[in-house]
Amino acid sequence: MPALCQVWRCDRCFLYLRNPQTGQGRITHCWGTSPEWADLSGSDWLEEGDIASKDPLMAIAFRTAEPVFVEDIETAGPEVVNLDYERDVFQHRALIHAPLYHDGLLYGILEPCVFHQPRVWTEGDRRITAQVQAKLAPLAAAFFHE
Repeated sequence: MPALCQVWRCDRCFLYLRNPQTGQGRITHCWGTSPEWADLSGSDWLEEGDIASKDPLMAIAFRTAEPVFVEDIETAGPEVVNLDYERDVFQHRALIHAPLYHDGLLYGILEPCVFHQPRVWTEGDRRITAQVQAKLAPLAAAFFHE
């Protein structure tokens, strides 16, 4: 995770893994550049429930493997972010929401983010995201098949 934060020049990055068979998930890995950024990792597997109705980014992730690049949660539309949810739970300002699909199933989300200011995600950031998604997706699936 530190390497991912470095390459994206972001403040925090976390990996949310989910079992598509059970609908349970958790943040398994989280790293921030400062202790001021909350460590969101947890040890309990949580039921997804109606997360798609609360979190538009998850609703998008359930439909497509395409990452969503949010430059500013304050100006993104409600079809992309639930502003109150993003502020309260994640506390970031800009993020990449990168679904990890393998064999047509969603196994996780990789989410690098920055705090305090908007962020324009570059073409380089987009290429890195695609490369990391391709490398991590089969590993995320293997986590549940061992």
